[in-house]
Amino acid sequence: MRRLVRLVLVVLVVCTPAWAHDLGVDVTLNGTAPSANNPRSGSLGFSLSGSYDFTERWSAFLTGVFMRDFATRSEDSYSPGSNVFLFSGGAMFVANDHLMLMATVSGSPPSVQRNATTFEGLDGGPVGYVIKATNFSVGGSLLGSYATNGFSNWEHTFDLSAGVNHLESDQIAELGVTLRARLLRTYCERNPVAGYCPIVLGIDAPLTQVRLGGTYTATLFLKTDVALDVAGFLYDVPDPLAVGSYSAAIAGRQGPDVGLGTPVAPWVLTVRPSVSHRAGNFTVKFTYQYGIYASQSGTNHLVSAKLSWKVSPGLKLSLTALGQTDFANGSVVNRGGSLTTGLLILFP
Repeated sequence: MRRLVRLVLVVLVVCTPAWAHDLGVDVTLNGTAPSANNPRSGSLGFSLSGSYDFTERWSAFLTGVFMRDFATRSEDSYSPGSNVFLFSGGAMFVANDHLMLMATVSGSPPSVQRNATTFEGLDGGPVGYVIKATNFSVGGSLLGSYATNGFSNWEHTFDLSAGVNHLESDQIAELGVTLRARLLRTYCERNPVAGYCPIVLGIDAPLTQVRLGGTYTATLFLKTDVALDVAGFLYDVPDPLAVGSYSAAIAGRQGPDVGLGTPVAPWVLTVRPSVSHRAGNFTVKFTYQYGIYASQSGTNHLVSAKLSWKVSPGLKLSLTALGQTDFANGSVVNRGGSLTTGLLILFP
């Protein structure tokens, strides 16, 4: 599997300029504070994307993402980090000057992630352990877009999308050899469904997520876009938090859209207004997102700013900064952020 992944990445890097109409490279540095649902503390990501226009109506695109989880440490446990890969590709069909359709498939090959974290033990003290999770995912989405394209001072675009993503995660807690860990393991063998015992003994945590979304964008005077995106999420289980450690299953599998942040629990609803303005060769975009997590586990707030600079007709640079705060019961439970720099090359 490792040789296959490396071969795919080499082919993307070496061959893409020969057939792509555009080639994009993004580097993302991400960090979040450790919490019960988010033991990961940070990652460094690299993505490579390209597209090709077969005709004026048909085009195809392909994206490869590599993410390196940083090491984490709990009271008496340590994880050296892990590697995650994500691939996606699809096709876009422009029916006319107003209607566009797009289909995407995505997947993440099996990878082992270890996340060091702690929980309260039988004696009330912290128990350090490592969650070993073997994860993979597969999914797809459809999007339809209608734009007025009348070149007036107020144009409209309407997008409707539906997507499904299936995640498989085999998780088990590696407790170590401390006395507290041995006592907890013995207790869980006698009480397999109590507290954290399922993950101590090992669980299979499949999860299927369906996303239904809609976006309205108003283009004002050809220079300013004001948009509102609303998305709802459905799951195949009553309590999606029951997948064990949610972040171990979901990390690196949200796609290359840096505007989504890192959810530390499954969303049920997101509302995202944004505004972007073009001035000469520069474009600036501000986005806010409010998200509601499943099982009454809290809310998610994101604020991002993106600056793009069209250096030449064939080169564009971008820089995106994002801040994230999660609340539960009126208190802050998690903070995080990311910084992404991007380069887009357009071929004649």
